[in-house]
Amino acid sequence: MSEPLESQDPLVEPEPVLVAGGNSDSLAALREQAQDIIDEVLNETEPSGEHLRAKLRSSIARHPGFPELALLEHLMNRASGN
Repeated sequence: MSEPLESQDPLVEPEPVLVAGGNSDSLAALREQAQDIIDEVLNETEPSGEHLRAKLRSSIARHPGFPELALLEHLMNRASGN
């Protein structure tokens, strides 16, 4: 018997799961969108945002190859004030 979904750590790299009826490109599209957002944030040059960019780079380092998880972690940390 598997654990309930809500008890699982959302930042653990899961096996790719595609929605029913979705196509095999949906995960790739999600990753591309996440990477585009990350690139946009990291390309900013405003000095006041450097701390934010450093935290995002740390999230990326913890989730190599999984930009969607890096972005999720970053946004969750921002929402919780970390």
